[in-house]
Amino acid sequence: MVRKMRNSRTYVLVVTGMALFAMFFGAGNLIFPVMIGVDAGVSFTPAILGFLGTGVLLPVLGIVAAATSQEGVTGISSRIGKYPGLVFTIVIFLSTGMLYAIPRVGTVSYEMAAVPLIGAERAGSGALMIYTAVFFTVTFFLALNPKGFLDRIGAWLTPLLLVLLVVLIVAAMVKLPVAMGEPTAEYAQTPFAEGLLKGYFTMDAIASLVFGIVIISSLQHSGLFKTKNQVFAGTATAGVIAGVLLAVFYLGLGQIGIRMSPFNPDNGAEALAIASVELFGSGRQALFGLIVVLACLTTAVGLVGASSQYFMTLFPRISRIQMVSIHVLVSFALANLGLQTILNVVAPINQLIYPIVICIVFISLFDIFVPGELYWTYRLAAWFGACFGVLEALRSIGDSFNWLLPFLDAFPLGPVNMSWVTPALLGFTVGLIIDTVKGDHIWTKRPNEHPVEA
Repeated sequence: MVRKMRNSRTYVLVVTGMALFAMFFGAGNLIFPVMIGVDAGVSFTPAILGFLGTGVLLPVLGIVAAATSQEGVTGISSRIGKYPGLVFTIVIFLSTGMLYAIPRVGTVSYEMAAVPLIGAERAGSGALMIYTAVFFTVTFFLALNPKGFLDRIGAWLTPLLLVLLVVLIVAAMVKLPVAMGEPTAEYAQTPFAEGLLKGYFTMDAIASLVFGIVIISSLQHSGLFKTKNQVFAGTATAGVIAGVLLAVFYLGLGQIGIRMSPFNPDNGAEALAIASVELFGSGRQALFGLIVVLACLTTAVGLVGASSQYFMTLFPRISRIQMVSIHVLVSFALANLGLQTILNVVAPINQLIYPIVICIVFISLFDIFVPGELYWTYRLAAWFGACFGVLEALRSIGDSFNWLLPFLDAFPLGPVNMSWVTPALLGFTVGLIIDTVKGDHIWTKRPNEHPVEA
């Protein structure tokens, strides 16, 4: 009976969707909605709706967009040009992989889970090195064997993470009173826009393209999803399952936040720690720490697996054990530089990547309903967005580029670091006109791209 259930499409999709949720759900996803609850106060509803838009809907759309190509991000990125697409894909896998996101989750889990237990006075570089050595050793063994990769996350780690989150959220909603305060300055005028920004900076839209290739590969190897339509539908379904779980837990964590205002926490991690104190007494740090470690571990395993799988296609002579080892060792080394160093050095890259990601995602979805190939539509939108993404990245570096502020802020959404939207829309419009006038998109089919049966 158990074996029959595991060989069913429903079981595979549920486990895959749960694994995808866990891969998305890192430390940032744990603390962002909590702090929205604290800071937004009486404006919580529009703020959390904005957060769900970019923190849930956009990543789900990213998974669906990745599914429009049987090759995932490597397939859809080529639509902006062979070499621009290759560079873009490499940068994505490096930034969401061993140069940024993977070492970040190791360091964040240390600061949120280990430091409160051992005490700040004992939390020196030696403690960080020991913790990250253990963390990345576990990550190495979980990510090493691609067979059953999602089963290990979706069937083992995710249920434990979900149970712990449910215990924390339900206990908070039952035992702690609602205490909505006045919104902070950033949420007082435009709470929905601020929520959008917080979801934007979770990086999950970027990660969705990275994880898409893992989901597609896993469904194909299961033997239950054989046609392009089946793989597309299965990947999209897994994305929806993950999205529903993300939305439910974001709303639950937000409920913790709106009960923490009287304690004036400085950040979401402190708010969760205070809630644990109030709810579980002496067992507080053990529960909170376990939630954080599991959230970070599942994300690290997913990112190492996806990134290793991609770079093995570029360097086929490197074995999986060697590639996973490289990812883990580089991540370990960077994690020991400290979280702030990682953020300062690599974070501006995200300002460059995001415009291209969002352009590709939305045009890929638009492309589903258009017969044939959109050529210049992809290229001009992504190229225009990338040009302004470079300027936004420079602005994020520091005061040296303050002279860019008047120019960027003159564009719609410029004050919220999204000056690229208008140029990208212009590129999309011009590209679509060119494709329509040339008529190539009506007659030319991109082979093996769209989820349509031959």
